Amino acid sequence: MFIQAFFEGIIAGLGALVLELAVQAVFNFPPAENSLFTLLIFVAIEEILKYTLIYNHYLKSAAKQKIVSSALLIGLGFALTELFLKQLAYQKEDRFPILGLISIHLLTASIVGYFFRQNYGQHKFFIGLLLALNIILHFGYNLLILYYF
Repeated sequence: MFIQAFFEGIIAGLGALVLELAVQAVFNFPPAENSLFTLLIFVAIEEILKYTLIYNHYLKSAAKQKIVSSALLIGLGFALTELFLKQLAYQKEDRFPILGLISIHLLTASIVGYFFRQNYGQHKFFIGLLLALNIILHFGYNLLILYYF
């Protein structure tokens, strides 16, 4: 089940990249490096896809108490996919963006897993709060990287 969670994270990462490229092409958005709105849309796509995969994994899992571990593996798979497909193309010399990218995806995935572990993940209010929190955290991290590194 844990290996499946890791590969679901990879699938979510690939799906996010495809969706981001499609949204950018269809709506003719500027690159995320030049537009805060585009960056916000991309962060929302990533967080919604991660939430959806973790929720799907939670529904299929017989051991619901292990959802935090599964969520971390989904986040790790997502982060490694994003790292290899998007971030290495920028060829940044600093290690903080790489460690930060992995950390932000693990953090947001673990928050989702914790919400499901506490049985909050099925209430609409908590879903909205959870997604807003994760989008704000992820968006803040991306702003930090864009403007300071």
